[in-house]
Amino acid sequence: MMKKKMTLFAMAVMLTGMLSACGKDAAYVRDIKASDYVTLGEYTGIEVTVDDPATTAEAKAQEHMDYLASICAEAVEVTDRDVVQTGDTVNIDYAGYQDGVAFENGTAAGADLTIGSGAFIPGFEDGLIGKKVGEDVTLDLTFPDDYKAPEMAGVAVTFEVKINSISIMEPCELNIEFIQEVTNTDYATIEEYREFIYGRYYENEVLASENDIAGSIAKAVMDGSTFKQPPEKMIERYRNIQVEDMTTQLAAYNVSLDAYMQTYYGMDKDTYMEQFTQDATTIAKQYIMFQAIADAEGLNPSEEEFNQSLEAHVADSGYESMDAFKEEIGEEVYYEYLMSETVMDFLKEKAVVSYGTAE
Repeated sequence: MMKKKMTLFAMAVMLTGMLSACGKDAAYVRDIKASDYVTLGEYTGIEVTVDDPATTAEAKAQEHMDYLASICAEAVEVTDRDVVQTGDTVNIDYAGYQDGVAFENGTAAGADLTIGSGAFIPGFEDGLIGKKVGEDVTLDLTFPDDYKAPEMAGVAVTFEVKINSISIMEPCELNIEFIQEVTNTDYATIEEYREFIYGRYYENEVLASENDIAGSIAKAVMDGSTFKQPPEKMIERYRNIQVEDMTTQLAAYNVSLDAYMQTYYGMDKDTYMEQFTQDATTIAKQYIMFQAIADAEGLNPSEEEFNQSLEAHVADSGYESMDAFKEEIGEEVYYEYLMSETVMDFLKEKAVVSYGTAE
């Protein structure tokens, strides 16, 4: 099943030229009475657990520093054991044979191979685990059917391998001069650079956490609510957004939507349009749910508030004029965005959020 992550507003702003209607042909939430389509369950006090942004940012900052240390890592020969383990870099001589005859590019001497890297065909690296330095190893293997060299695809071969030595990569001890060189920054100390990296990760993790909170709350409220089928025109509008969005993106690569969906998802047009319809129905239900909460809690923006917000958005978005925005996007789309953001802020304020390890 295809899953497409996108905020509701980001999806909505891609739609142009859709006209508002009434009754069963309603395309926007302000065309309907939301409570006719949803019976709300509990929507305050929703309990949500998300990863602590500080903890995840700290872990990612450490991974970043470890990566820098790995750049200048050096191979150190292992002398306290002679058995190959996953993660070792082994120096080997090998020769590959097909029906007893050495095949082209299948022989090398003094080659370094990191066990677990996937650099060789399946079975080669695994076949060396547990073997000893100085040992001669015979590996009966088969090249993958999709191997990059067509003449070897699916071919059964034998490799004769000699293990010369084992080494491990030891990270270097970081110094600020090295960090300045590889990162093109001018931080005076390692700690200053690390704090900078942590800060960047923390900003991203806070944003991700907020998105997780919003998504979890919306799902919980939806799961606790009972819906009637949304108006067909509303579903059609969101379905069109998905189709137009994907079609536009794929056109940049000269790929048709039909070809893409068939190649990557095995879906013919009827199947993927049904998936789009299901996704569009879920989106429509969510907007209707938000509108019902806005109605119940008095969260609908006044005309003055709406106009002020719209004007600020148009100015910040770089549109030439209000008319240009209305022609491309439309007031109703912006209303849905503003209303849903207001409701989500309310739901987050009323939720019980815990920071730990989300399941």
